[in-house]
Amino acid sequence: MPARRRWTPIVGHGSRVYDAKERVLLGLADLPGRLLLGWRAHAKRPLDPEGVREVLVLRLDRIGDVLMSLPALHDLRAVLPHARIRLATGKWSAEIARSAPVDEVLVWSAPWVGRPSEGAQALGELVSAARALRATPLDLAIDLQGDVRASLLLWLSGARARVGYANTGGAYLLSHVVPLDETVSWVEQNRRAVALAVGSAKAPPRFDPLSADDRSFAQHLYANLHLEEKRPLVGLHPSGGRRVKQWPVERWAEVATRLQQEHGATILITGSEGDRPLAAALAKLLPRKALDLSGRLGVREMMAFLSGLDLFLSPDTGPMHMACALDTPSVSVFGPSDPMRYFSGGDGRSGSRHVVVRADLWCSPCNLIRKPPAECAGQEPPECLRLVGADAVYTESARLLQVARGPVPR
Repeated sequence: MPARRRWTPIVGHGSRVYDAKERVLLGLADLPGRLLLGWRAHAKRPLDPEGVREVLVLRLDRIGDVLMSLPALHDLRAVLPHARIRLATGKWSAEIARSAPVDEVLVWSAPWVGRPSEGAQALGELVSAARALRATPLDLAIDLQGDVRASLLLWLSGARARVGYANTGGAYLLSHVVPLDETVSWVEQNRRAVALAVGSAKAPPRFDPLSADDRSFAQHLYANLHLEEKRPLVGLHPSGGRRVKQWPVERWAEVATRLQQEHGATILITGSEGDRPLAAALAKLLPRKALDLSGRLGVREMMAFLSGLDLFLSPDTGPMHMACALDTPSVSVFGPSDPMRYFSGGDGRSGSRHVVVRADLWCSPCNLIRKPPAECAGQEPPECLRLVGADAVYTESARLLQVARGPVPR
């Protein structure tokens, strides 16, 4: 496992692979392609939108990543109103992809993103799916993930223009290489990729990620649970998805208890089916009964539910991006991941509508999520999360509740 270190953002075309051995192996894997296809002079100017009719976009990773791509996809639609746009994404993100302004969603479940138990396909299946698109020649294909395997799929699709990142190799597979800038959010990064391909949209997109059916579901859910009479409503998603991003449940309980006692808040706990034990543990620590919805909401139902809350609390996870996309006031606890890069609610500063709370530690952010340092990979949360106090999260939560609902007498 790697040792503790602070993350150094990349600006440009340098390798984004941390591990030295992995960089060497990727370089060796890249060599045959360089020899066969050679070095290419990459296009500097965007395509003429009038000549773009068939478009493929790859966003093969997780729900939060797809949500952070929605503004870029709306840019793409604004510039190419008459094009046929297909979005390829994993099975795990297909429901969220329905919020994108595209003509078709293709389910390409990449094995380097998900597990077979989640529906991940073999690489050969994705290769066949990419080659099948040659039947209707593509004018443009864009990868918003930044993975050499995705770049290979772009090349196999036969697209006339192929736009993506080459920071893990594969520059020879692309016609337009997007410079990586890890000092900005992926929301902005994705928009830059679209601008490099077809030019910028005239104005930042404004869009509603919810359909009429989603809003109808939310209306009926709130009515059936009699939630309107129980405001202020605070959603709390205690699970970080990974142990290295998990804030202690006792601290979530401390924040929620104060919101119950001092603001009369109704706490609604969310999570997946696998999060039920954690949700139950949190509920037991609260002095007043909370409503546990863990395992009861699908992806789009979760989004619809979040749209009506007065406040949403969570670690760095997919529902956090849902709240930001819906503009539901939120407080998010960050540890090893960099909010400048992986937070979609703006700058996250205190006083804003979407706030990030994190500790000032020399090694944070490290962004070593999949391979955390040995001392951060145990049963206890890493130090960067242990140093985040409940008082800081409560203070921001109370401020946002007061803005949304007005002061509530104790």
